[in-house]
Amino acid sequence: MLRGFRASQLLSVTCVAMAAALVAGVVWHSRQQEAPLPRDYRVLQEAISRLATHNHLGQQALNVSISAGSTAASLAEDRGLCRQDRCDFFAQLNPYRQYDRNWDELIRQAYTIGDIEAWSASSGTVNISRASLRAYGTHQGWLTCTIAHEISHILRNHIFKHSYYVNNTLKGKGEKQRSELSFARGREQELEADSDSARMLANSGFPHRVCLENLIFLHHSSGDGSATEPDSTHPGYDDRIKAMTRVYAQLKQQGDAARDTRRILSDQRTPGSFRYDSQSNLLIFQPHQR
Repeated sequence: MLRGFRASQLLSVTCVAMAAALVAGVVWHSRQQEAPLPRDYRVLQEAISRLATHNHLGQQALNVSISAGSTAASLAEDRGLCRQDRCDFFAQLNPYRQYDRNWDELIRQAYTIGDIEAWSASSGTVNISRASLRAYGTHQGWLTCTIAHEISHILRNHIFKHSYYVNNTLKGKGEKQRSELSFARGREQELEADSDSARMLANSGFPHRVCLENLIFLHHSSGDGSATEPDSTHPGYDDRIKAMTRVYAQLKQQGDAARDTRRILSDQRTPGSFRYDSQSNLLIFQPHQR
């Protein structure tokens, strides 16, 4: 589990993006560039640069990879290319490579009909489907919310903590209770990542309730109006929207208090550099040691 949600496009002209990167201490090492940076990766670089300018993203290298997405896995299963529930290989296919005609057509279809989706690995990799960037279009703020959500999972070590909780804290409990508590803890972690994403974007100067808008959009885009059930990996639509609304109310109160007391907020930023590895299909952000 611990799949968050999902992707978009450049918001500003090149000079503005470069200025933001320099403020953060984020630089692009052209000598490390193995190939021209694809347009989709430029969009992701812009999102991470803005987050790094105003937030602490840890000291671990952050990798971002664009994949074919789960729709490609579903299409592969429909065509008998893999066994049921054994098709993740197709979800991870590099959409910028050419394979054979059948696989290329599968990737094309996944791009045109796929949904917004992203997920993170405990190793520090954020994976996002290429269809996400198509679906988000020019909504850079919504994309950045999705990236921040997945970064939160990594910074909080959610995958390890969930595993430890299930295998240690819940040890000895009945199977049904253990399963329901496991799903409940997973939903709590999703709400934590939602909250973190809202705070990261507020720090980064995005206006309004951009991450609340993102949640509404991605649920509409996927057609997901589900309620929270005992076996839900994510909170249902109503519960998730209510939780994010409370987060923004808290952010407003904190912002008002800071202005009233003229309190100076501590500087949080993550200087670092980017490297694009075309062979591995990775955009790598390496924080600099402080």
